[in-house]
Amino acid sequence: MQNLKNKWLRKTAFALAAILFTASAKNLNVSADYRYDSFGNAIPSQYSYVAEQDYNGLQLGIGAFNTPTDLFVAPDEKIYIVDAGNNRIVILNSEFEVDRVMESFLLGGQEVSIKGVTGIFVHTDGLIYLADKDGGRILAADKDGNIVREIARPDSALLTESSTTTFLPRKILVDSRDIIYMLSENSTQGAYMIDADGEFLGFYGRNEVQLTWKRLYEVFKRRFASEEQRAKMQNFIPVEFSNFDIDEEGFIYTVTAYSESPATDDMLKKLNPLGGNIYTQRFMNYGDMPDTSGGAPVFNTSYTDVAVDKDGFAYALDAYSGRVFWFDNVGTQQAIFGGSGAYLGAFTQAVAVDTLGDLVLVLDGTRGSITVFEPTYFGEIVKEAFLLFNAGFYAESKELFEEIVRMDANYDWAYVGLGRAYYEEGDWETAKFYFEHSGVATSYYSEVKEELRNQNMKENFTAIFFGILAGCAVLIVAGKLLAASLAERRKHSAVKEVE
Repeated sequence: MQNLKNKWLRKTAFALAAILFTASAKNLNVSADYRYDSFGNAIPSQYSYVAEQDYNGLQLGIGAFNTPTDLFVAPDEKIYIVDAGNNRIVILNSEFEVDRVMESFLLGGQEVSIKGVTGIFVHTDGLIYLADKDGGRILAADKDGNIVREIARPDSALLTESSTTTFLPRKILVDSRDIIYMLSENSTQGAYMIDADGEFLGFYGRNEVQLTWKRLYEVFKRRFASEEQRAKMQNFIPVEFSNFDIDEEGFIYTVTAYSESPATDDMLKKLNPLGGNIYTQRFMNYGDMPDTSGGAPVFNTSYTDVAVDKDGFAYALDAYSGRVFWFDNVGTQQAIFGGSGAYLGAFTQAVAVDTLGDLVLVLDGTRGSITVFEPTYFGEIVKEAFLLFNAGFYAESKELFEEIVRMDANYDWAYVGLGRAYYEEGDWETAKFYFEHSGVATSYYSEVKEELRNQNMKENFTAIFFGILAGCAVLIVAGKLLAASLAERRKHSAVKEVE
């Protein structure tokens, strides 16, 4: 714990120095990291990640990057960059030194251009998969640049020539079964699934059309419209995925670039093998809250990429703001960092994100640079605390949540963690205090109130029991006295009548 604190002091000092430096520059809007409270208000937060360094092609000695489009960290921790404008793949080692540059690829002895490649994935077997959008194909190459597989549009009865099933590969990943998942340009059916033999298996995990009042009104109008009028009406088409990633257990995470209502749409998903979203946390929206300064709310979040680390924490990259939204392994938003601008830790065109151990790497397509974010002491204890909490180790997470609250008294979910720890210890009153203070633990709060009622019944059972017995005895005696009194009155009445 002490080592973590020392690291935090050093990184916090660095972050404050960066703020002071950049705040003096003109035309820069610099602010601390933030989160949203239970009412949707943006509140300042401790730094969870700080930008430590950035790298560009000139620094690396290989010439400037030209509109790079993708970034991928392979299982061996080598970093692959699609340097699209230079028609090459740049590979760095884990120390951010140039390992090699792949400028030519061979297919059957003939050189193949990778000018149209926009996405990259490196499998555990070392094969490099490339999404060649301009060529309408998927390429798989070995470490020497020899293309061992070329997959064009599959010949399948499941595919039609309609615009919803275009085969223009943008992004790609491969699971442990060697099944390829591919996102195509202008395809709204979800990800293509292609097996190791190049056979099309179907589509995976498509977005659903969200029901809004506007769409309900359109459905109502269709019922009374003529065929000609219906032909002119807009069709409801689901929004395509903008990017995806896969974790060590085979779960696929997807992000969407546009939504009419991020507060209710699942712009970030964790999909099971059937393509269903299994994220359980629905309390917060998955991006920035809408801008209402102009009257009507404007939703500005536009996710361009997502990365998942070894612990299942997701990092969703917003192209609009240049920010990274950090979610724990059940989908709860924990922190927001990054931004737009011309200083370290901000971006002009954030296009890709990935993780290298505890580091978060963000690729800027315009500046042609990779920014490296490192967790602060605060970020490290937040991650450790929620890993324990989400695994059910509530008592073990208690000390960490107490530390979080000491550093950031507005951290709602830390109060939930403390409440749950005291709940498990049987300290219902303290648990109730923390759940109530969090503002987000409605289900836990109801549970602890029920426990308090049960506890109150147990503690006062003897008094209540004997009180009830005493009450019954009083009622019985009173009843008997009343009956005797009535009998006596009837007797006196009878005597008077005889006389």
